[in-house]
Amino acid sequence: MNIRKIREDLGRVRTSCQRRDVPHGLYLLISSLKELGGQKPTTDLRADFREAVNMIASDPEFKAVCAQPLIYKPGSERELLGMLIQVYQTMVGKKNTETYEEASARKLRIDHSLRDGKKFLSHGRVQDAETCFAEAIKNYKDENALFLLIARAYIEVKEVNRAIGYLREGLKKAPQDPALRSLADECLRMKAAQGS
Repeated sequence: MNIRKIREDLGRVRTSCQRRDVPHGLYLLISSLKELGGQKPTTDLRADFREAVNMIASDPEFKAVCAQPLIYKPGSERELLGMLIQVYQTMVGKKNTETYEEASARKLRIDHSLRDGKKFLSHGRVQDAETCFAEAIKNYKDENALFLLIARAYIEVKEVNRAIGYLREGLKKAPQDPALRSLADECLRMKAAQGS
């Protein structure tokens, strides 16, 4: 249990509520409850939890989603956490909301796959690079630049056909992306110039 982090997050709940960003405040409160790790909060932390819960509970946006009254009782943190997660998911409108930590981990996996793929390409190991790039695409959510980066890596090693494949895939996801469209046109000109 990181008491300092819990305190900081609970303090930021107030700021979020004052800015009328209740979903973010609720996320911070949920993070604080998770950080407890099933342990009972210290006496001084209970006051911080009580204040954060009262701030969230008094917000009209929260009241519109949560039918039951929200009251903090020491010892019931686990039940409170479960209920708040459900309310948060309702507020943000989707069950599988990606947290900041999850997004960071996913983007890190993309970066590692890209790095490894480029390294394999520099050693002429195209199939190994392809495996890495496929792994990067599995972690894609809305990072359209990923298709550009992979295509450019293939262009550098004169694998224009593979580059075009990734650009086409990128254009299916983001048909209006000017950078993807521009590089795809450039690759088609290169392919025509090669006569392949």
